[in-house]
Amino acid sequence: MLVERRTTVPLVGALLAVLAACSGSAEDKAEASPGSKMKEIRTAAQLGTLCSDFKAGHPEAARYSGDGPHRVAPFEGGYETDTDVGPGWTLQDDVEFDGLPATAPTTPVSEIELLACAEGKPGEDLQRECKYLEFGLQSTPQRSYPLYSQTYTYTVYELRTGRVVDTMTRDPRGSCPARISSSGGGSGSPGKLYSQISRWTTESALKPVVEGTAR
Repeated sequence: MLVERRTTVPLVGALLAVLAACSGSAEDKAEASPGSKMKEIRTAAQLGTLCSDFKAGHPEAARYSGDGPHRVAPFEGGYETDTDVGPGWTLQDDVEFDGLPATAPTTPVSEIELLACAEGKPGEDLQRECKYLEFGLQSTPQRSYPLYSQTYTYTVYELRTGRVVDTMTRDPRGSCPARISSSGGGSGSPGKLYSQISRWTTESALKPVVEGTAR
């Protein structure tokens, strides 16, 4: 781990077989319905799965209405290196807004009104070099990696209904990943790193929605 330095059948039988198949298919679909899956999501930490495929709202979420502030679960889904196979959604549990406690991984869904997903898209703008040392081995020579741009698109959902409340983009500059894997998760060493969003970037982007009147 590198850490930043800074067959035919009778007709009746066939019909019965088809009906049975249709019945079973309907049951399977019911079991896999968005509503049944939502019941498994009980805490803020579990909401990240919705950022990749949000098809329906969560019936147990807090109602989004009236004046702010509105409790939000903010997730970051960016790339750290060019060896990442996709963004992993992480709850930014250090994000804070006036009049609200930070949303912790264990915060119940029943207390959350909004879900914010910040999806990253790597760019080609070279920003700086990031320098790392092998963790625990101070005598190991430091390694440098080029840091490139990354644009984040925030999509804010009303958690109870799944409605999109707002979207906005941010282009953080010069923020190196805090730590990277030199093996790239088995896909080779990284050749590029991508700029990361901070808690302050997220707070600034979401402040108008979180602290304002419900839209």
